[in-house]
Amino acid sequence: MCWDRGVSSVLRVLYVEDDPALRGILTAILGSRQDLDIVVTAGSPAVALAEAETTEFDVALLDLSLGEDNLSGIELGIALREQRPGIGVVILSQYQVPTFLTRFAENQRQGWSYILKRADLHPNYLSDVLHSTARGLNVVDPLMVKGQVSDQQSAVSQLSTRQRDIMALAAEGLDAPTIAKRLDLTHGVVRQELSRAYQVLVPDPPEGADLRTLAVLRYVRETREYGQR
Repeated sequence: MCWDRGVSSVLRVLYVEDDPALRGILTAILGSRQDLDIVVTAGSPAVALAEAETTEFDVALLDLSLGEDNLSGIELGIALREQRPGIGVVILSQYQVPTFLTRFAENQRQGWSYILKRADLHPNYLSDVLHSTARGLNVVDPLMVKGQVSDQQSAVSQLSTRQRDIMALAAEGLDAPTIAKRLDLTHGVVRQELSRAYQVLVPDPPEGADLRTLAVLRYVRETREYGQR
């Protein structure tokens, strides 16, 4: 398989995630980057395979678990490779599979990567993984290599009960005035609690970042990954 494909600086990405909330948030974050072009977003393997027939892309970003009756992310990656030889495939999952690359013969391992849906997953890191994988490299999440994901990473556990309630509604797409009415709080209190929650959830934001989006993304990931609420 040839990897000298002259991948451009703007990477074309096919993204598949069956959770609509996570798919929408991550699509918005990655789509705002100048080095990435999200050419396909899909909620199922069937839609992804259909889109891949007519859409050119450099790398696929695939959730590992795509529903009981669907292909897994790995199976989908193999199928996409049959359609588009030479694409990179990045598996994004909350599950650790340290022996991931050993599933493939050595001559088939190029351009496969596996990273964890960690609460502190940074867009810059994910972009780097996508670019590296599109060029035929392998990236395995360093925490998976170590074989441990620490609960100490959980920022949601550091939020107050009120802040968690507010973030839960923010994750549903509600704005501050609507949240205030829903929780019978003043608008000022909600804005203050949101600001404090953002500082906990996004302690070191990139320059020009949308704090609300990054905070909601981390909140959603942690509540799913650690079962917190």
